[in-house]
Amino acid sequence: MSDLIKKHQEQVFKYAQERFENKKSIPAIEIKDLVIDFGDAIAVDNVSFSIQKGELVTLLGPSGSGKSTTLNAISGLLKPTSGKIFFSGIDVTKYSPQQRELGLVFQNYALYPHMTVYDNIAFPLANDEHWKAETIENSRRAQYKIYELILRHYNVSEIECQQLQKQFFMSIDNPKEAHKYLLELRSQKNDLTEASSNDISRLEARKLAQGNKLTKELIKNINTFKSNLKVSKSFIDFSYDQRYLSIADNIKSLLDEFNLYINEFKQTEKQLRDKEWKDFKELSLKDKYSLELDNKTTYALAKDNAHMFYKIGMRYLKYEQALVYKKHMADLFEIEHSRLEELKIKFQNLQTNIQNLFITNFKNFINVNTNEIITSEIFKTYQKALQIIYKLEYKMFLVKNKCDLAVAKKMYRADSLLARKHEINIKIQETKKRNKLLEKDVKVKYKEAILKAFEPIFAKENIQASSFNAKITKLQKLLPVELQVKINELSKEIVTISEAINRDVLEVAQRVDITKNLIKRPTQLSGGQQQRVAIARAIVKKPKILLLDEPLSNLDAKLRISTRKWIRDLQRQSGITTVFVTHDQEEAMSISDKIICMSTALVQQSGTPMELYEKPTNEFVAKFLGMPEITIIESKIKDNWIYINDKAIKEIKNYPHQTIKVGFRGESLVEDENGFIQGTLKTVEYLGKEIQSQIFLEDLNVLANVYLTKKDRYEIGEKISLSLKNVEKLHLFDIETTQRVEL
Repeated sequence: MSDLIKKHQEQVFKYAQERFENKKSIPAIEIKDLVIDFGDAIAVDNVSFSIQKGELVTLLGPSGSGKSTTLNAISGLLKPTSGKIFFSGIDVTKYSPQQRELGLVFQNYALYPHMTVYDNIAFPLANDEHWKAETIENSRRAQYKIYELILRHYNVSEIECQQLQKQFFMSIDNPKEAHKYLLELRSQKNDLTEASSNDISRLEARKLAQGNKLTKELIKNINTFKSNLKVSKSFIDFSYDQRYLSIADNIKSLLDEFNLYINEFKQTEKQLRDKEWKDFKELSLKDKYSLELDNKTTYALAKDNAHMFYKIGMRYLKYEQALVYKKHMADLFEIEHSRLEELKIKFQNLQTNIQNLFITNFKNFINVNTNEIITSEIFKTYQKALQIIYKLEYKMFLVKNKCDLAVAKKMYRADSLLARKHEINIKIQETKKRNKLLEKDVKVKYKEAILKAFEPIFAKENIQASSFNAKITKLQKLLPVELQVKINELSKEIVTISEAINRDVLEVAQRVDITKNLIKRPTQLSGGQQQRVAIARAIVKKPKILLLDEPLSNLDAKLRISTRKWIRDLQRQSGITTVFVTHDQEEAMSISDKIICMSTALVQQSGTPMELYEKPTNEFVAKFLGMPEITIIESKIKDNWIYINDKAIKEIKNYPHQTIKVGFRGESLVEDENGFIQGTLKTVEYLGKEIQSQIFLEDLNVLANVYLTKKDRYEIGEKISLSLKNVEKLHLFDIETTQRVEL
């Protein structure tokens, strides 16, 4: 048994050593190829970035950019469609929020109104196993320090002290590293089924989303025709209006012809649908498609010793068979798609022909748009056509989705069986058993080392008692006063869970300056105080990562500024790795070590606030960061020089186009009596220390944001001459891609 534990210790030590060597380079948070697909829209599209330990990083972007969705994935509240999330090198993609050891604060603070502030802050501590384990560990560390002080007072040799220290740290670190090693093995097992599991999630999400999308389109189109019918009836009496009666027969003929086509279409559609199901049953029940596979594979698997290997092989064989079925069904989908397009064209032609008749007869009828004229008979036919198109599109999608889902599930079943029978399971089971033995072994050895170190001291002082703790208590009374004072200080750290809860709540309350409000309820607090309680509740358990999702948006402007400074100071003092989500670029610029700017589900640029401000990677980042917004114009290039108002501004070489986008911020465009850019003042804002304005530049046909400095007062409509300052700080963007152009 001792050899087994020793071998396991070596494995854990090797793993821990690799983690320690990589620790400096491993980021606190790493996102790899993250995709979150809701079916009707991709909220996060192949996003990758990393956050170093102790950084405050802001996810910045407009509404719908994917920043909050990314934060929810980091927190574990949202399952990614694909991709990986790592905390300090450990794969936490499949972890629950509780397992991730993080703090969360959202726009809605979610404080419990029936609890006091004290109880709100204490609530997560009473339910957090990680915090409880950390508290117990801290108590053990304090107890060890007491032992060490006593041993050194009695001049126990340095070698014995070091040996005891080694045993203590092994009793603490070995179980923790062994647990991390087990988590790594489980992560490797999850990797075996991850791809197929993600495919199933994506297809199921798409099924629901596509159904909602098609239904909304149908309702929208039918409501449009209903509205047109109502408008038409309010202006035209179709029973007596000669302009309509003269074309009524032609319209009826068009409708009859189309209705006949629809009836034939539905009959053919039924035959085609029956053929689909017939083919499906034949292919799935009789396995005819298996003839296209290499049968030798089956025989080879059956012949090759292990039954389970054969069974796994057959699972993957069924997946290959499903791919053949999918290929066969694709041919039927192509036929149906062609027929659907034909129906849509016929329907469009019907609408065009009917409206042409109305246009001819109602061309002088200005009260009604001829595209909106519709009768009850026309509406019924249109509604019927829309419903058939909807049903066909939805059925086609369902069958295709079902086919894709069947293939994905067969792959998942094969992967799952492989994962269940993979050799890594044996490794996981053995590791679990060995971890228990290891934890027990290191604790026993530490206890034995303590007893061995103290027995001579107890004998020397002639201390007799029924337990080790009772002997230590008697021994402490014999120590010098100075040493007893030190031991008493350390003893304060040896606390029960309830004592630790009280200590940590009071400590964090003092840190966030809400001690005087601990007995109040959240409804008795201001918005700023509630926000501090929410942050206190998030950080009281000393999380490794703090996530803040627009926590300042409920506060007024002045309080928002003071609170963001307070959050920044608190984060620096605690050193917690923090992810802050906001759409406010001023907040992001003032609070962040690094900004990750997002738009349309993509990361546009990441870097320090000044890197994004001074060197935006594209036009979007340039416009989104900076107040007032950057002004961008299109300029001509002649002889490798950029021209604005026929004046050469800047030399540029090796640029392939004749036009380029030039961006200049408010501080780069300045008043100048001899300026070469003329404009008219449209708006002016007096902000105290500065005057911000918008000036329409007639020659460039653009509204520019400019800081005015020459006078104290300006009149709307007055003419202002401008020139460019710091030409080197102009931003150049490609006319086609809008990406930054570096000279």
